Amino acid sequence: MKSNVDKFAQLSRALYGLCSKKEMIRRKCLNLGRMECDLLNYLNNIDSPVCMNDLSVELKVSHSRITRIIDTLVKKKLVRRFPSKRDRRSWLAEITDKGKKANQQTILDFMNIQEDLINRLPADKVNEIYECILIYLQAYHNALEEKEASL
Repeated sequence: MKSNVDKFAQLSRALYGLCSKKEMIRRKCLNLGRMECDLLNYLNNIDSPVCMNDLSVELKVSHSRITRIIDTLVKKKLVRRFPSKRDRRSWLAEITDKGKKANQQTILDFMNIQEDLINRLPADKVNEIYECILIYLQAYHNALEEKEASL
């Protein structure tokens, strides 16, 4: 019989695999890479022009990488880029209506998957399953935080 450590390690790997698969499906729907999706989602959440330098800090990538990602999103008409009126050396990026629609569609697709998932669970156990997963995630988060702090 497997130990609890083995069972939870397997559960953790399975959850990671599902999250990775979800992200892969999301990127395929938009025909974008992970960073492009992350940037589009960030711009959608901010919903106002953002300086390119701020984007590189927020997404923890180089300015040149942000420029390449923005170039791709501009070509696909998901983002627009324009010079700042306050500082002509600075460039701003903002999500377009097409970008907002694409981002909203991925959110809708994700919510539909969640609804399908819930419908596959025993109805009388849905809240219990949710509470147990919350406890597991909080414990996992705490364990990782403690490990990170000790490094």
